[in-house]
Amino acid sequence: MHVEKPNVRKWFIPDPGYTMFDADLQQADAQIVAWEANDDELKEIFRDPSRDLHNENAEVLFGKLTPHSRQMAKTGVHAADYGASARTLARALGITMAMAEAFLRRWFGAHPKIKDWHKRIELELQTTRTVSNKFGFKIRYFGRVDTLLPEALAWIPQSTVAHIINVGLNLLDAHPDVIPLIQVHDSIVGQFKHTFYPRRSEIRDALLVTVPYDDPLIIGVDITCSSKSWGHCKGVPWTNNATFCPY
Repeated sequence: MHVEKPNVRKWFIPDPGYTMFDADLQQADAQIVAWEANDDELKEIFRDPSRDLHNENAEVLFGKLTPHSRQMAKTGVHAADYGASARTLARALGITMAMAEAFLRRWFGAHPKIKDWHKRIELELQTTRTVSNKFGFKIRYFGRVDTLLPEALAWIPQSTVAHIINVGLNLLDAHPDVIPLIQVHDSIVGQFKHTFYPRRSEIRDALLVTVPYDDPLIIGVDITCSSKSWGHCKGVPWTNNATFCPY
């Protein structure tokens, strides 16, 4: 018998007179990987709002687009970008080792600059035991260098996202009509006064932080909101004529 899992986000409700919101950076980790690797093809996908990264990756990796191939591409590419081995990828996707090896060959064959980025980070670990992000934050590792690459590759996008979110949190924390409540990796969850809804783009503006690559990166922001609960939040455009959140 199928038992529906509870939506625990519905347990989080706004204060009277407030609307819950969830402001989310668009595909943040994947964008940072593309800019770290300076992969022009991936960067062009992100710059074109009519294109979908996971749809195109599914076509490249599986030769067809289905809901299943899209999810496989989304999960598998994320793991490959962060240095997953064929064994780890096979376990994550529920496929054979041979299929995982073929997945990695196709992905890095289509995007060799990501593999070049891996090699650059591996060399930094071998020579300095440190890696850094574009905001100048640095981490030093003390473990065995030959096991550190996946962790170091993941740290760069994740620390970059964390800094962007923290900049936004600090700005919104000082806002008289907005109460940030929690950071969820690449998003900020909070509440704002009902009357603030027409000015909600100020939340987006707080998160439009420039990542100082040679080709500067500004990650877009989406927003969902609801006057009922976090779990009821639905996407809304940044600008329209509505006075209050309709959900």
